[in-house]
Amino acid sequence: MRWDDAERSRLEVALNESDVVGVRLTPSGDVDILLHVLSLPRSGPLLKDGRRRLRLTAASELRFLLRADQAGKHVSDQPVIPLVDLEAVEQFFDSLAWGGSIYGWRFFDDPQLTADWPPESSLAVRLQDTPTDHHTFYWFNECGLEGPGGAAGYCIEGTVTFGDIRVFDAVGSELPVETFIDDGVRYWNAVYARDERLSVESQQAAQQGAPQWRGWATDGQPAVGAS
Repeated sequence: MRWDDAERSRLEVALNESDVVGVRLTPSGDVDILLHVLSLPRSGPLLKDGRRRLRLTAASELRFLLRADQAGKHVSDQPVIPLVDLEAVEQFFDSLAWGGSIYGWRFFDDPQLTADWPPESSLAVRLQDTPTDHHTFYWFNECGLEGPGGAAGYCIEGTVTFGDIRVFDAVGSELPVETFIDDGVRYWNAVYARDERLSVESQQAAQQGAPQWRGWATDGQPAVGAS
């Protein structure tokens, strides 16, 4: 990808209000971010399958921060919940009863996005030395669990330090990065233009039976480990 300010900004537009529902290492050592994205093709209706893998190549470090998200309290004031390994992260995502979308239009190469992080995160995974020409992706999910004691809210955040990006669909076919960006930017342009393809009826039709990376658990517990 061309990492100038204009193209980075377009990528961030394309990712705005995507759902991050997983972070996984590939056999080659890259990092896949599992997403549900908002995407509008050049012609035709909204696509039902918004599942995408944002593959961050030459990844050198992953960091995760998990904290409770309670009504009336600032997340930044909550203690850090440790995660023992990447399997614990996977189990946490699997246990969710609901989740939210990333928002704010800025997700890359901005140190301010983690300015409220404490010195120690929930989990840090070092994969290799950080390349000189590197980037950082920031993501979050404001989410919750249902358990015997009722509903509990959480915020899980993370960063990945990496070299470049590739994009795949849910069955593993690679998509041109520019196409991925164009379709996402087109969606937001259509929102502002009140495009009929984004009518309430059209969005309901696209959401009906839309495939998801995960189902929502209804009786899960926080699947987090102790350090």
